[in-house]
Amino acid sequence: MTSCTSGSADSGGREPAAARQFDLLVSKQNGYYYHPFLRLQPAGPREQSFALRTLSELGRDPRTSIDSAQARSLRQDALGASSLWGRDWLIPLRRAGADEALGDADVTDVNRSRAKGGWYVDSALGDDGVAARLGATWAALEVLDALGRLDDVPAADRSGTVTWLRSLAGAPRPLDQSSALARSLQLLKQPVPAALTRIPAPRTDDFAGLTPDARATRLADTYSYVLIQEAAGRRPAVHREVWEPVLRDGAATLPYEQLYELVHALKAAGSPKRVFAPVLKRLEGERLDDGTVRDPDAYLGNPDASLFVQRLRTLAGWSQEDPGLLAALDREEHSGDVSQEGAERLNRAALRRVTTGADTSAAARQLCADPRLLPATVTEANATQWQRTTLNCADAGVPTGTPKTGTWSLDTPDRVAAAATVTVGLADSGHRDAVPSWITAAALRQWAQNPGRFTSVYPYTLVVRAYSLLGGALDPALRDALGRGVTPYRGCPGLPDLYQVGGGDTACDLKTTWGVWSLDRQLHGAMGWLPARTPKKRK
Repeated sequence: MTSCTSGSADSGGREPAAARQFDLLVSKQNGYYYHPFLRLQPAGPREQSFALRTLSELGRDPRTSIDSAQARSLRQDALGASSLWGRDWLIPLRRAGADEALGDADVTDVNRSRAKGGWYVDSALGDDGVAARLGATWAALEVLDALGRLDDVPAADRSGTVTWLRSLAGAPRPLDQSSALARSLQLLKQPVPAALTRIPAPRTDDFAGLTPDARATRLADTYSYVLIQEAAGRRPAVHREVWEPVLRDGAATLPYEQLYELVHALKAAGSPKRVFAPVLKRLEGERLDDGTVRDPDAYLGNPDASLFVQRLRTLAGWSQEDPGLLAALDREEHSGDVSQEGAERLNRAALRRVTTGADTSAAARQLCADPRLLPATVTEANATQWQRTTLNCADAGVPTGTPKTGTWSLDTPDRVAAAATVTVGLADSGHRDAVPSWITAAALRQWAQNPGRFTSVYPYTLVVRAYSLLGGALDPALRDALGRGVTPYRGCPGLPDLYQVGGGDTACDLKTTWGVWSLDRQLHGAMGWLPARTPKKRK
């Protein structure tokens, strides 16, 4: 429950708002920046479940329009994690309209998981102790109830389950077990034993002094307490004066499960609607077009995305100082499973140098001399690899030589883009005079003026960059083409200055943004695509 004690990365107030939009892309998993296209990917079934449950809790009727393939994928992920709880996670998706997520066939499988002793078994819970049996039984009953089939359980089986549950009620046990017991009895329309209802609410007088992990445990215990009281038909005595500020401060950052637990507890305690407004704002903002939700907490960053962020900061004139990014790089390089693949090692070396201003490393010099990474001869097929590696070497502080270049016809968008890639790569690596004579502005002009020939924005920006580098003028025809081929693709939610992939792909993309910003810088800001500049701060 880290959001109760910490916020987003501190920018120190030294950078403009446009520079801070990259904060949205910091991975909570590893501290690197992640590629923005991940923000169009839905969360997994567990996170979907808690997010949709929270929306329902707050009076919304969340609907989803996911297709059969996506429903099957979510179902596969859920059941791969847990046969019973996985099905429980799918309940909100079914209620939201994803009928293929959960159906009558699941009733048979759930019933088969019932043991002779009355409890249900979910192998994913890891053992056959009381805690595992209670958890599996609760999940099984929830699924049967959601499918309208709980009343179909044979009387003898119901009686056996009730007898087993009652046999556990007399002994003290952890709150999560007690809540599973109480809720299971409620589902079976049985009274909750008084021994459970007498369990007091978890204390809150020490909350301010708890560690983040202890706060998360205290929330989970409070949620369990609420479930017990609700199962008994009582109003829980939740300390709203403590938990409402927790929700206010954590509405934007709490994991979906903790968010649901907190909302459920405060709803049960009678908190007013205004308390939940930040939660609705967050969840509605995280919903995708198909009604599912994204889960930025799960996105993994990497050095490649992080290096593009640093390149964009350079183009915009912003500081590349980033302690959090450097810490992420240190953690990965000191881990036991860091990749030793050459391209990834070079990526990390380049990232370290641009982030710290350190001297060029011997490893980077060795990698940039490896023809397996940096081809000595550039062809239509390897132009992109050569250009990206050359760019990485430049960021790592390693000069590269002039490659030999093959020849190909400029008769298709891909071949034209490959020629433009060579031109841009040579210019960016200090070899502008080495552009092959067969790549000319005249040959590129018709392509630069026709963005519709390209399937995405990035290759088009390379073509226009190459055309301009070779002497092509920014005349009215080209301005009009750029206005059609680039300008409409600016911005995504939370990322107003980044550019979309294009060609039907509405995801913002760091590489595409680098292509657009580099082009605008080359055109001396004529198109206004770069964010407003501020003086770059020295490290």
